[in-house]
Amino acid sequence: MSNLRNIFNIASREFTVRVRTRSFIFGTVLLVLGVAVIAFLPVIIRYVDRTVNEKVAVYVNAPDLTVDPVAKLTAYLNPATAAGQAGGSGVPDFTVSKVSDLPAAREAASKNDYAGVLAIVRGPDGELRFTFYTNQNATGSTASLVRLASDKIAIGDRLARLGVAPNEQVGFDSPANFRPAWPDPAKTEPTQDTVSMVGRDMLAFGMTILIFMIIIMYGNWIAMSVVEEKSSRVMEVVLNAASPFQLLTGKVLGVGAVAFTQYAAVVLAGVVALLVQGPVADTILGTAGTATELPEGLTIGLLLFFGIYGVLGFLIYASLYAAAGSLVSRMEDINAAVMPMTLVSTGGYLIGVYAAMGLLDIRSGWVTALSQVPFVSPFMMIGRVAAGAAEPWEIILSIVLLVASIIGALWLAARIYRAGVLLYGQRPGIRAIWRLVRAGA
Repeated sequence: MSNLRNIFNIASREFTVRVRTRSFIFGTVLLVLGVAVIAFLPVIIRYVDRTVNEKVAVYVNAPDLTVDPVAKLTAYLNPATAAGQAGGSGVPDFTVSKVSDLPAAREAASKNDYAGVLAIVRGPDGELRFTFYTNQNATGSTASLVRLASDKIAIGDRLARLGVAPNEQVGFDSPANFRPAWPDPAKTEPTQDTVSMVGRDMLAFGMTILIFMIIIMYGNWIAMSVVEEKSSRVMEVVLNAASPFQLLTGKVLGVGAVAFTQYAAVVLAGVVALLVQGPVADTILGTAGTATELPEGLTIGLLLFFGIYGVLGFLIYASLYAAAGSLVSRMEDINAAVMPMTLVSTGGYLIGVYAAMGLLDIRSGWVTALSQVPFVSPFMMIGRVAAGAAEPWEIILSIVLLVASIIGALWLAARIYRAGVLLYGQRPGIRAIWRLVRAGA
């Protein structure tokens, strides 16, 4: 019981001291505000967008044109309004008008009075030629929609020149009956679109960053705490009341409690913001609020795995950060002491992020094998789970290996810590550390 009491007292002291610091308080407030802003970003964007109505001008130099270009452009530039979709403000995004003076319209577009000017002229070969004058992105959404409308206008004009009346052209430009499907016949769930895939990738990306931040930020806190106590000789007093293993365990648990308190506040703020997002959007946007939904790919299972890999990843690194901190006596030497853990965690983080964002093939053999390595699996398995690329046995195996490695890391860290906390005025190399591990009892 005395062992547990000592561990609890040390952890309680670490927690109390850390949560009262200004850096913790201000950092938590900033993180909570940042999460709230991100959660309400869709509402903010929609509120700004609903007040923006851009103008597009159409100039036509083809007297025999039977297709109405203004109607075509209006329909393509305002798809939600044309389809009568609910959830909008009722104000079209674009207003299309016909102009007779092309130079004047181009001058107005150069001053951004128009989002663009579409000039339609009849060429010598009888075909329509389209030129879109704009200061905006030439391959952006507006230009792309204008291009699609131009294709429809050109098709209608060709049919009219072939003798097909406008009322008989209905259905000529209808899209093909096309649907995507999984190559595996056993998969029956709907295929993923761009929105769901990007949402899934961004979730995995964000969760990987959070795990990395927990490990790096609070791992360094643990190392600095050890060095602070060594440099002030408090360590020698503490060791009279608690064993080095109790001190190591208490520091890891205490700082870990600080870490997960801060991130619990962040997650809680995000959940609350998402829950009230709909009512707030209803108030600000009217009926548009009902269209606001939770992020694509966010599931209870993914949140559960985020918690598991976050906790296990922190524990395996935190014990080694504490051991590294015990080897030095000055703050200036901390970075060199923790460099091996920082390099390994950064490498695993980068590979995990690149795989989650699709820059690396998340289903490749080497990524699959590397995701089982305990020191990088916390960063890599989240993306594989989110993408559905991890089999249940792979998830179980990675967790088992992580737990076993935590036990090994604690054993190794305890032996280094036991001798290192009383080591002053030296910078031990690899051989010296190995002697400390062998000498630890």
